[in-house]
Amino acid sequence: MSITASPTKRWAAVAAAVAFAVAGVALTSAIPAVEGLGEKVRLPMFHGGSTWVNMATFTLMGVFGAIYYITEHKGAYGWMAGFMAISAPLWLANTVMGVIAAASTWDFSGSKQSPIGVIWQDPRLTAQFWLLLGVGGLLIAVLTTQSRRVHALAAIAYTALMWVLLGTVMWGPARALHPDNPVLNSGLDIQVPFFSIVACVFAAAVLGAWLVRDRVAHAEVARLAEESETAPER
Repeated sequence: MSITASPTKRWAAVAAAVAFAVAGVALTSAIPAVEGLGEKVRLPMFHGGSTWVNMATFTLMGVFGAIYYITEHKGAYGWMAGFMAISAPLWLANTVMGVIAAASTWDFSGSKQSPIGVIWQDPRLTAQFWLLLGVGGLLIAVLTTQSRRVHALAAIAYTALMWVLLGTVMWGPARALHPDNPVLNSGLDIQVPFFSIVACVFAAAVLGAWLVRDRVAHAEVARLAEESETAPER
């Protein structure tokens, strides 16, 4: 099992994770207003960067799940659990942000449908909703069984489902990508704060996953110590 961290290191990691998260949010103020959306562009850009990070953390969850399933390395299980614990609530937050961003920036004046009806038809947001339901299934699979191999299988299955669904949305017939790649085709005044946000949110997510991994390691050490104390003497 991985060596557990001292209380000082854990509190330092908590402080660093909070600092990175706050910095990521604060960096949205560095995004300049754009023609048409003005300062409203900041929420969609933060949502986009946070979603990129979320896709990466879910992918890491699946990778560590596969490593654990193959090797049963306890450290890999800890990282899988850590990225799962961070990714699930972050996806909920990103789904809510996606709806708010769409409702506040899209033009619904030419539609006879309600804004929610229009939003629901967007392939990207629809995929987010389906994946949010998948998160519920993932958590049910983890919380209803103590088998770590089942947990690993659930993580692997979710990651595979996520990339199949997102691949269909982004590269399938719908081609639901921003057609003009607004970030990559923008100047440094847009790119620098955007990628700084991505870096900060990712750093906070990794630190959060490490904290959960350390908690899993501590629980494993405590379990082994208890078993050694209660084992009959030979």
